[in-house]
Amino acid sequence: MIDLHTHTKHSDGSSSTEELLKAAEQQGLSTLSITDHNTIAAYNDLKDYGTRTLFKGKIITGVEITTTYKGEVIEVLGYNFDIKKMQELLEKNVLTFEQKQLQEFELIKKQYRKIGVMFDEANIIFDPKIESSRVAFVKEIKNYRENDKFFLFEESLKTDTGFTRNEIFNPKSPLYVDMSSLFPSLEKTIDIIHEADGLAFLAHVYAYSNNISKDLINIIRNYDLDGIECFYTTFSSEQSRYLVDLCIERNMYMCGGSDFHGTRKTGHNIGTGNNNLNIDELTISSWIK
Repeated sequence: MIDLHTHTKHSDGSSSTEELLKAAEQQGLSTLSITDHNTIAAYNDLKDYGTRTLFKGKIITGVEITTTYKGEVIEVLGYNFDIKKMQELLEKNVLTFEQKQLQEFELIKKQYRKIGVMFDEANIIFDPKIESSRVAFVKEIKNYRENDKFFLFEESLKTDTGFTRNEIFNPKSPLYVDMSSLFPSLEKTIDIIHEADGLAFLAHVYAYSNNISKDLINIIRNYDLDGIECFYTTFSSEQSRYLVDLCIERNMYMCGGSDFHGTRKTGHNIGTGNNNLNIDELTISSWIK
């Protein structure tokens, strides 16, 4: 069993690197990748012999880099890269988690004031080193019934993920905020991974708005991606089957993972997702080092 999509406290997970490795070992994983958002700091932790021995399986270098496509925020997973090269490229091209949260907060605040969203800035409290500005913002704007009219989907009022994917990242929503200034372009993101001698995979296609899945073929045609994340916690079996067939047809690599965030994302258990994952080594046998 493998899990190539996990997060630690170095980005937005709740687990330390040590705690994640212990969980992977307890679950009996054979292969693991730590794919924190826009940072590879967890791999510095692995230089400690005692930390590395907490997990007996293979560890593939990984990162999840945030980018945009046609104005919508998406992610690209990078694997098998040179750590030193990747660190240099991230420092040069990508905002730190804290920098991103602070700048994102200012963009949201400016846009929502412009369109008349009700909120009290004093009530929007978050630690930019470890917490999401979007989550803090939606908690506040949901307190005003006057804001209900701005939501494209009623279900977005119920979950932070729904708000993020269906509203603030969705160009069709009145609550959309253009975040493209915060991230490298999709082309640049893929170049960063390739410059670090890694492989670039489009992450969780069906976790975005329908705009991305509908345009998937164009993305594959126009960008130099090496593979697709075919197995993911929220995917149906039909969705995974389609992506697998697409990868076979297009001669692309496959990967998969739970998107484990510890206690910060329920139903994304390491290795098993929402008890719907059991990814084996054959999925990655064609590209794993």
